[in-house]
Amino acid sequence: MKACLKVSLEDIKFNWKSLNNYSNGKAAAVIKANAYGMGMLKVAGALLDAGCNYFYLANINEGIKLRKKYNFNKIFIAIFEGYFEGYQKTYKEYNLIPVINSLEQLERLNNYVLEENIPKAILNIDTGMNRLGLNQKETHFLIKNKDILNNIRWDYIMSHLANAEDKENPNNSIQLNKIKKISKNFPNIKISLANTGGIKLGKEFCLDQTRPGIGLYGIDSFGKNLDLFSKLLQLPIKLIAPIIQIKNVKRGEKISYGGIDILNKDSILATIGIGYADGFLRLLKPNGIFSIGNEKCKIVGNITMDSFVLDITNLKKIKLKEGDFISVLNNSNIENMLSSSDIISYELLTLMGDRLLRVY
Repeated sequence: MKACLKVSLEDIKFNWKSLNNYSNGKAAAVIKANAYGMGMLKVAGALLDAGCNYFYLANINEGIKLRKKYNFNKIFIAIFEGYFEGYQKTYKEYNLIPVINSLEQLERLNNYVLEENIPKAILNIDTGMNRLGLNQKETHFLIKNKDILNNIRWDYIMSHLANAEDKENPNNSIQLNKIKKISKNFPNIKISLANTGGIKLGKEFCLDQTRPGIGLYGIDSFGKNLDLFSKLLQLPIKLIAPIIQIKNVKRGEKISYGGIDILNKDSILATIGIGYADGFLRLLKPNGIFSIGNEKCKIVGNITMDSFVLDITNLKKIKLKEGDFISVLNNSNIENMLSSSDIISYELLTLMGDRLLRVY
């Protein structure tokens, strides 16, 4: 028996359409890291059906995989990592769009464009994230030497918001004003700024293209359902795992590695077939409390590689047996689970391992 991740492609389509509507019909989709663990090719296919044709990925290998599946010109695939030596033929062969993050990458692209046509590129300006993108000095140089952009067809000037989930943070407006001011020097190039959090900041942040990622899955960093201006997005996943053993254990017995929990009474314990090798991390032991239906039980011992143990002694209405599947992660418990741990939803979703059976 295998733990199973059930993914609703219809819910993902609903979420993207909602984000796209608020973005004035200009939403792309960030589906890097295997579409945040949900399955890149399946998610991309659903989003194509929903009307999305512009995708952002982390690296060139992800881009190759997506292009091999969807090899037609109406799908645009942009690569965040940039443009490196040796990438030239690959970008051309798979019709990928490089995000240019430095003057060095720009020079490299320019040199290649003189020999081969690169259809499009995106210029990334660092307005305060201090991760990727041209810094202030490089941007100033570019403004003074605009001609070095002339050989390339630019799809967008982009930047990335560092504090978008904090509506009151002044850096949001500072970054917005910076990218708009810089873009005035390049009036013929469209602007892309807002991630999921940026969309929620308001339409002034949406500009010419938005790039929702976590919003495709209906939640914010903390597992809370996204309320997109009175439209509640949907968590499209349910993670279920099998009960692989139920046993009676005496009071005073120690549980799991290190014996960190000691039973204070005779108990009924259920071992659940999912562990940190599947992405259900030790950090997810949520104050020891776990929900099955409307009833509460307790995780005892550490979450281990392949399993964890539940004390089901106090369950009254729900009767469990070996071979039953229980819901480990769903819309009703994800926020509580994350709030009592030290991880965010991005980690939880992207770390769901290949051992999980994915059902769509």
